[in-house]
Amino acid sequence: MLVVLGVSFSSPAPAEAADWQRLGFRTVTDRVEHDEIVVGADEGRYTALRLGARRSAVKVKRIVVHFGNGDEQVFERNFKVPQGGRGPVLDLEGGKRVIRRVSFKYEAASLGRRGAVMTLWGRH
Repeated sequence: MLVVLGVSFSSPAPAEAADWQRLGFRTVTDRVEHDEIVVGADEGRYTALRLGARRSAVKVKRIVVHFGNGDEQVFERNFKVPQGGRGPVLDLEGGKRVIRRVSFKYEAASLGRRGAVMTLWGRH
């Protein structure tokens, strides 16, 4: 008997999928970049964020979450999202909150033009 199991680390595990929603993605090159993903009130309210990476790992330097009421939360962390994996859960202050946009400073951990695809996930 042959059993084949497929595992995808670019999206949350099935048990988590009901809580996590993909908010957007960006292609990352091998130089330091500033970018943002616009979310908007129509997407809902969130308690946490998480990043995923495909094609290559991503080195995250700084994240700024811009909330619907004008507040901001800054994550000054240096962490690496592994290729095909996920970064740490970033808990948002103040309970469920509307996110207008999320700004990033990051770079792909690969050399060359291949780059990475970074995905932003939000937990309801």
